[in-house]
Amino acid sequence: MCAITGKHNQASDCPDRGERQAMSIRVEQSANNLKAAPTMLCCLLAIVACTSLPRSAAAQSVEGSWVVEEAEREMQPHDEFLGASVVFNPDNSFSIQRLQRTPWRGTYSVDPESGAIDLTFRGRNLTPPSDGAVWEGIYRFHADGSLVINTATGYDARPVEFMTGYDLTMLTLRRAD
Repeated sequence: MCAITGKHNQASDCPDRGERQAMSIRVEQSANNLKAAPTMLCCLLAIVACTSLPRSAAAQSVEGSWVVEEAEREMQPHDEFLGASVVFNPDNSFSIQRLQRTPWRGTYSVDPESGAIDLTFRGRNLTPPSDGAVWEGIYRFHADGSLVINTATGYDARPVEFMTGYDLTMLTLRRAD
């Protein structure tokens, strides 16, 4: 402890009043810096996490050329779609070119917020779906860029999860372009 002598002793280890006030301010500033450090660290981690995440479904687009890599209908492999070419055009038209079959054409709509997709078939097809048939579905993008579409092919309502069943077809598409 410092002894109070009434005189200022420069050789003493005791700081004078001005020095004590300056030290007090430095301690408070240091404490504030320590409080701000976790906040700054959290912000930095959030920025790194956001930039390293894959693009969300809302940011990705179904537009472009795709190839069907996997197809399942009624909980069985569905070979008719394997290798088929699917094109989603910017004007919301689509075509599905199956191997050695008449292509299916129509229009599509997507809702990135809900993950809903509707395929409305147009034209005269030799096999179902017929003109005006709507396949209601859901879609999502995987981290590897593939697109999974699960549709009800006209009898059931829009699926709510990614699985196959009586009227449900699930396709996994990979970008061709």
